[in-house]
Amino acid sequence: MVAIHDYQGREQAYVKHVFLERYLERLVHKTASRYDRIVYVDGFAGPWQSANEQFQDTSFGIALRALRQAKATWKTNGREVKMSAYLVEQDSAAYDRLAGVATRYPDVEVKTFHHDFLKALPAILEIIPSQAFAFFFIDPKGWRFRLHDLAKMLQRDHSEVIFNFMFDFINRAASMKDSAIEQGVDELIPYGGWRKKLEQAEERGATSEDRKAILVDAFGESLAKIGSYNYVAETTVLKPLSDRALYCLCYATRHPKGIEVFRDCQLKALHEQAKARAATKVKHAEAITGQREIFESLHEMAPNVLETKLSAARRMAEKTLLELTPAAPASAKYAHIWPQVLAKHIVRLPDVNRIAARLRTEQKIIFPEWEPGKRVPQPNYKMHK
Repeated sequence: MVAIHDYQGREQAYVKHVFLERYLERLVHKTASRYDRIVYVDGFAGPWQSANEQFQDTSFGIALRALRQAKATWKTNGREVKMSAYLVEQDSAAYDRLAGVATRYPDVEVKTFHHDFLKALPAILEIIPSQAFAFFFIDPKGWRFRLHDLAKMLQRDHSEVIFNFMFDFINRAASMKDSAIEQGVDELIPYGGWRKKLEQAEERGATSEDRKAILVDAFGESLAKIGSYNYVAETTVLKPLSDRALYCLCYATRHPKGIEVFRDCQLKALHEQAKARAATKVKHAEAITGQREIFESLHEMAPNVLETKLSAARRMAEKTLLELTPAAPASAKYAHIWPQVLAKHIVRLPDVNRIAARLRTEQKIIFPEWEPGKRVPQPNYKMHK
């Protein structure tokens, strides 16, 4: 389990790994109930700045634990699932450490590749069985990346992807007039019409949140278009000492269950981020002033920024739910509507269920098939305004 004491001075990586750990634990266990082979692919494995020799604070270490745990759990239930991890690293010093990982996990097939990820990718895709479930984690050190070069990976059936969108760097690059940089951003975000939207937003006095929404939405649209994903969402990792986005973990899936689990794990990671950042700010203030108690009290009395954000997300989710619900005589199944709401807003399925039940009580949404005794809508219920 990831621990904050392994992340001193890199708290943002802690938040990323809290999310990844929770998500992979649930993903691998769930998919292993259906697939006989699970493959984890880490395109930029490192390790970088790992604080312990077990690599518990690395993405591949987290993934290998999840694979091992799910394999053991299903084996006790009489089900044998083959788990594989394909780890790619180009840097020679980092790869020297990565190459020894396989011996620590004899129950998992671990293959390491000392190569550039794009050059290693065709061979990796070739050796993944077509009926295996694959999870791709793309966490490059920089932002220069031609998204179309990942087309075969993104288009693969039975797979999901998380891409670390380096917003802080990309945001600055998006405003630069250097032709090489302009080309690089266009190659990373080929769709979404973000340049025109950004120019129009700047004329209105765009905030950093406005710019983030435009760039991240366009990148999500690019992922969805190239990979034919039904649902794309992101979770933002903030800078440790300021309320500004550092990077965004962009997630793409074709399955409603995926977006449900993503939001569950995101909410847990956001709460952990709030605690970690508060502690970091107090520690920073203490180092400057030597007055820890005063700053702890100020943090305790400060408004709960995260809860304010989540309350706003629930209000927006209600608006979206109403917008997506067709007017009679047309109708739609609830199972078709709720994943679209989760893809757009930081809410969990139980939140949307409660909103839907209240809107039914208020007669703003009609569920003709609602059964007596049911407190929330069932997936097969038809709904209309």
